[in-house]
Amino acid sequence: MKTEIIKISSPKDQNLAVNRGREVLNAGGLVGFPTETVYGLAGRADISAAKEKLAKIKQRPVNKPFTLHIGDKHLLNMYVPGLSLLDKTLLKKAWPGPMTAVFDFDQKQIQQIKQNISAEQYEALYHNSSIGIRLPDNEAARQLLNAAGGPVVATSANLTGKAPPTCAEDVLEQLDGKFELLIDDGPTRYAKASTVVKISPEKFEILRPGVLDQDTIGRMRSVCILFICTGNTCRSPMAEGICKKLISEKLGCSVDDLAEKGYKIISAGVMACDGAPVTFESAQTGREMGVDISNHKARFLTPELLRQADFVFAMTKEHERSAVNMLSQQAQKVCLLSENGDIADPIGMDQEFYRRCGLRIYAEMKIRIRELMDY
Repeated sequence: MKTEIIKISSPKDQNLAVNRGREVLNAGGLVGFPTETVYGLAGRADISAAKEKLAKIKQRPVNKPFTLHIGDKHLLNMYVPGLSLLDKTLLKKAWPGPMTAVFDFDQKQIQQIKQNISAEQYEALYHNSSIGIRLPDNEAARQLLNAAGGPVVATSANLTGKAPPTCAEDVLEQLDGKFELLIDDGPTRYAKASTVVKISPEKFEILRPGVLDQDTIGRMRSVCILFICTGNTCRSPMAEGICKKLISEKLGCSVDDLAEKGYKIISAGVMACDGAPVTFESAQTGREMGVDISNHKARFLTPELLRQADFVFAMTKEHERSAVNMLSQQAQKVCLLSENGDIADPIGMDQEFYRRCGLRIYAEMKIRIRELMDY
């Protein structure tokens, strides 16, 4: 066999490579392809001949699945049900990128998975109730994976015991003639393997060091929720306190433990005076709901706070517009706390008005927490 080579030098070349790669994969052949880390060797998981050829090259048992490679993160739900908010946020930040995620499942999750995919695909992709998944940050690779007619598994394009290849020449030196097609997109960006991370609801574990280190993964596996109003002395501090209460109850921990568990919940105001205290009425409303915001100090909303946040909830449409205008990108993470419209400002009103405001925030917050954390 002679390995066909398509070098990408233009968009036309890339389209040609993707179309030819699709043909080879769907015929049961293997394709060498670029990622941002090392070059991979891919085959259709649901075609026995491809799996056998891949296993023979890598000298491993046929019944031991390779890593599933996907071209779109929206496909993840098909293969991995019940992710926690922290893990969804990690994958949102890390993918596409140099991280391979490994997931273990209980029997309830396995049953959910078997409702999404065929028995043949399950046998091809999962091993001991576990799966590894990668979403590479290379446009040609993602297009190829999306174009294939079924699930694609891949491994590094090297002989066992040899260094993973970081350019097409390295692939050919080891495997020329052993597979059908090589897509040459030049040297890889990182020239280093992806970090393999085992993900579970309570923690993560690095199984193989790579491009991303432990501290980077830890920072990515965190959630920042930001609430905004006008002066950050009434509505948004109540929202912050209520959110902390509901999430801590959901996790079965104290409010003080939230930061350690990866949750940062803050608030700010578009016209706040830094350091101003909450109003007496807000603090009193919080106490009535089991929330202590008496020590809160107002914070002025800045573009940096918005960039740090993963979710931004505004009290009114005007606050939402202010936040969106500050963000040059990622405006989609900003929305109203209430889908039913603005939450009116209680400043200058009596305690009963504050109480009604607090109760509405509490009711809307329960909906949002359920949306974010039901898994």
